Amino acid sequence: LCSLFSFANSVPEPDPIFDTIDLNATYVAIKHIFARMNLSPKEMAVLIGAGHSSGKGSLEGGTYHGNWVESATMMGSGYFQLLSGGHNWCAVKSSDNGNALFVAKGTQPYIAETEFSPLRKYRGKFPCLETDPKRTLFENLPTVPAEELMYQPGVWHKASGAAAFLPVDFALNVANETYEHILAWAFDERLFFKDFQLAWAKLTENGQQLRCSSVNGPLDNPADFNYSEECAARFGDESSYQELWSSIRSDIKGLFDSSPERCQSLRLTAHRTWDSKGSVCAPSVLRLGFHVSATYDPEADHVGGSSFATFIGPCVMYDGCAGCLQDTQLALQRIQQRYQHLNVSLADVTIYAAGLAAAYLSELRLEMMPFHPGRVDPPILEESACKELADRLPNPAYLPTSKVGKHTLAGMLDGDLQTPNEAKSLDMPGESLIV
Repeated sequence: LCSLFSFANSVPEPDPIFDTIDLNATYVAIKHIFARMNLSPKEMAVLIGAGHSSGKGSLEGGTYHGNWVESATMMGSGYFQLLSGGHNWCAVKSSDNGNALFVAKGTQPYIAETEFSPLRKYRGKFPCLETDPKRTLFENLPTVPAEELMYQPGVWHKASGAAAFLPVDFALNVANETYEHILAWAFDERLFFKDFQLAWAKLTENGQQLRCSSVNGPLDNPADFNYSEECAARFGDESSYQELWSSIRSDIKGLFDSSPERCQSLRLTAHRTWDSKGSVCAPSVLRLGFHVSATYDPEADHVGGSSFATFIGPCVMYDGCAGCLQDTQLALQRIQQRYQHLNVSLADVTIYAAGLAAAYLSELRLEMMPFHPGRVDPPILEESACKELADRLPNPAYLPTSKVGKHTLAGMLDGDLQTPNEAKSLDMPGESLIV
């Protein structure tokens, strides 16, 4: 476990202020990032939606407060139903760190998100920069008390954080190439799960050199394959291989069963201890799997991705949320070390657990999450390489390059605001991209 504790002594700097939301700029930048990973706009939208539709996971990880959607919603079409309406959400910033997000307006009496609106008790007294399908720029954001984002008492459900979306969520409404899928998934949950499975397999297997047969059973599409001699040389005969991953699956299930429904995902502080409770849950495991996989860049010296990156050693602080996933990575490393003598890598355990977390969060409506073992763990990287990997992760929002320097985004890294080179060369449109 020592490798996980060896991280930079620096403590994350205070969160910067970000008081403008530009959905056009955010969409252009985020599309470019996913294209780098060979993912289409449709795959981009379904992956973002899957991660952010886990209602009992919160935005507390890193810098944000509140819930992605109202707390009774697990992974499913509810996220897309709320997003597809295009109205009844207000652009605001948090009083404690200035981070920008969209919160429920709270004026509709019979919609679920009203229950957890931080604006409900300020009705008529608080300016609402309301979302609209044709609106992409939100400036001079009003400030909401952070306490209202952190806690809402609930009426029909248990207390929760405020119902909220990030700018990157509403950016999916900007272009028809993603919005058409938002509408389809809002009305067809089975289609959403199918599309998510395929996109998840593509994301998590980018750059994977050895792919052994699925331990979650055969998939209809893509077709699975036979157990190879190379896999047998690493994991033993096929019977032992299936027993091994069945045992690992049981350990991961035990982790989920003993974890809270939502977790704090605490950032590092000067007084941070490693026995913090309540910082590991299924949403944090899913988030970890996505963050590791989203470092993939096939053109770079450090390729990254699920086979070439882990957030351990010097990379603890570079997980995309200033170390908020450290306890999650540690919990999975504990499981992996039980099977390390059987050639099981932390990379494989992390991605396996993330896929199982998705199934768990969907209340098992996801039938068989694809997972093919065979990843190997990279050597411990220098801190500069860790920063390079982290700079590839998508941000909650982006601004046009003309405003770089005037505004910064929430995050711990100096390079968080930087978009890939191709995105920098694009002219940001002044009007909505909807056609």
